[in-house]
Amino acid sequence: MGDAFPRGPEEITTDWLSKHVGGTVGSFDVEQIGIGVGLLGRLYRLELSGDDVPASVIAKFPTLDEGARMNVVEPLNFYSKEVQFYNEAAKDTPIPTPQVYFASHDRESGDFSLLLEDLGDRRMCDQNAGCLFADAKVAVDAIVDLHATWWSSDRLVSMPWIPAFVEPPYPQVLAGMFKQSWPRALEVAGEGMGDAYKDFGDRFPELVEWFATEASRPPVTFCHGDYRLDNLFFGITDDHAPLTVVDWQICLRARGGYDMGYFVSQSLSTEDRRTHETALRDRYLEGIANRGIDYPEAAFDADYRRTTAWCFIYPVVATGQIEVTNERHRELVKAMTARAIQAIEDNDALELLPS
Repeated sequence: MGDAFPRGPEEITTDWLSKHVGGTVGSFDVEQIGIGVGLLGRLYRLELSGDDVPASVIAKFPTLDEGARMNVVEPLNFYSKEVQFYNEAAKDTPIPTPQVYFASHDRESGDFSLLLEDLGDRRMCDQNAGCLFADAKVAVDAIVDLHATWWSSDRLVSMPWIPAFVEPPYPQVLAGMFKQSWPRALEVAGEGMGDAYKDFGDRFPELVEWFATEASRPPVTFCHGDYRLDNLFFGITDDHAPLTVVDWQICLRARGGYDMGYFVSQSLSTEDRRTHETALRDRYLEGIANRGIDYPEAAFDADYRRTTAWCFIYPVVATGQIEVTNERHRELVKAMTARAIQAIEDNDALELLPS
């Protein structure tokens, strides 16, 4: 059983806040934020009044979607993993993350609570609209720093809560998720989907173990796992870090091309990706090489292209396992689907699949 903590905004008290933010909270107001952005959690901004307290903080709690919790979150330990990241790994991660005031997970109930720095004074971009090239370069530089710091690190082995894709139950759970989600995904986002991609979707569950095995071959590094525009906050003043990254619940051990393939295929509009994809890939490889890491271009190319094919799973599971609660959420999964398909096609990623 974890430490006692609120399971939702209605359970937050001034005493609990005062204990963790380092001052005396006299009162607070609550506003839900991030609706349609965070797919597996609820986010709230708390405006604080009191002595020596921040003006606001962010509280994160489990989703109310019991199906998503049962079929996605709990089998893959997403909530416990994010809590462990903030408690054990954030301090050694070169990408800035929000200050954490409180992070705890109850293994018995599966509930968790995070109390984090409010990044509302940073610039957040709309993933549906897509990432500008200037912002994409900042994001690539940050992922180079993350990957280089943890490249083949012995510490990865000492933190078993950071899984490799190939470790059970990951392949088995993900294959099951996709198979269950696929019919619903076809209903929501299948209009105009070509036969090749419908065939790919039909075959996808039997390919999961192959994807997982390839993504887990050494050398591996610490990957964010959900490195997309909705999770990136860009600095706007000299006091801000260029980039601060949130939502670490899908972090994993994988090859570096995984985060890159995921980010570029999911966070840029198709037009911008086609224009800037080569430059961004070259920027990553140059950055890794400048850190003294040997990552052959051919190996990166295979990892990157294979990941663009793998990313087909994300809009499918987001549609089929997570309740679509509003129009922004619906547009997000449609955009994810369209971008995934176009990236697969442009990179000839289906050609890499085993026969």
